[in-house]
Amino acid sequence: MVDSTKDEGFEGGCLCGNIRYQSFSKPLITVHCYCTDCRHIGGTGHAAHTVIPDNAFSLVGRVSEYIKKADSGNLINRRFCPICASAIFHTRDGLEGMIVVRTSSLDDPEIALPDRAIYVDSALSWDYINPNIPSSPKMTVKR
Repeated sequence: MVDSTKDEGFEGGCLCGNIRYQSFSKPLITVHCYCTDCRHIGGTGHAAHTVIPDNAFSLVGRVSEYIKKADSGNLINRRFCPICASAIFHTRDGLEGMIVVRTSSLDDPEIALPDRAIYVDSALSWDYINPNIPSSPKMTVKR
């Protein structure tokens, strides 16, 4: 793997080092999600997700999968490390051709500033929602 840079892509991985990945694309968008599923998976008030094209993603290591139907009716296939259980990325119906990387798994999460917030109607009272980025009460409306 090469050094990660904001202009050429980025790298990341899990807590134990079993999983490593590289993106050959800059982040397309980074979203803070306050939905119940993201809170449960992350053990915190919200999750940050960074979207990249799937053809710009390279993975080293074996991931485990968990597939669940979202409130939208779409299936989400979450991938995580089978050893340390770190959330790494997911794919979902309705977002074909894209990989949604868990921003906290990036080697340098500072390169992925949030662009928007979703499911803010589900946010916990104590979790900060940045008023300087667009937000949606549920999932962002498709354009």
